[in-house]
Amino acid sequence: MEKIMLIASIPAIQTAIKVSGDGSARIQLDVPASEMAPLMKLIAFGRGKALKVTFEKDGQ
Repeated sequence: MEKIMLIASIPAIQTAIKVSGDGSARIQLDVPASEMAPLMKLIAFGRGKALKVTFEKDGQ
């Protein structure tokens, strides 16, 4: 399984996590400029596909 890892944060805004009427949800992430290379790989790799997502806190 190919992995793409990057650092991102959930913005401190009320609409960062949106739950729709059909039970699905959308999560907005803020990605710093230092993570643009893996983000571009993610866009090419995952657009329109189901992805397995794991979240963990950064050690900082």
